[in-house]
Amino acid sequence: MSTLFWKFLKHPRQVGACCPSSPALCREITSHIGVEKASLVAELGPGTGVITAEIYRKLRNGAKLAAVELDEHLADDIEARFSDITVFRGCASQLDTMLNSCDLPPADVVISGLPFAIFPEELQDKILNGVVRSLIPGGTFATFAYLQGCILPAGIRFRKKLESLFPEVTTSPVVWNNMPPAFVYRCRNSISAGERKS
Repeated sequence: MSTLFWKFLKHPRQVGACCPSSPALCREITSHIGVEKASLVAELGPGTGVITAEIYRKLRNGAKLAAVELDEHLADDIEARFSDITVFRGCASQLDTMLNSCDLPPADVVISGLPFAIFPEELQDKILNGVVRSLIPGGTFATFAYLQGCILPAGIRFRKKLESLFPEVTTSPVVWNNMPPAFVYRCRNSISAGERKS
């Protein structure tokens, strides 16, 4: 049994899925968002590191990767596997403060593996506003959602939240080779992060 499976059994409202994202979903969430050209990519909720590895593979020489993980053991594992990643331990809503604490600039790309669907709306709002504050003008935020949830009220509300914060929100084709099937939201930021209130 995987580490993620046991963490899901212990803390289903924090972990959100019992299986890591499939290679197909990892490729999709890191595609068409500028990872290859980015100077700094931030990842929220790297978990077991399957998306992290795909980001890492696509980064250009000299680019930096920062990750925010709430679970101490998962954070330790990520830090051990990727020695030159900056790993922050804490809530993703504080991403901008964490980047500032290490003199890192706003990110070109923020990628999230967080289970937004199981978070209360207040926490969703805090994290999404933190993402906006952490992106450069024109930067991109990518996250995924499970197909079966997109037509439920919570899924519809989440899409509306994204559209209220980002001028451009698009979706990928469905990644059927994932359990459960999922798709990616790609959200482009077009204003200065400093102009957005928390």
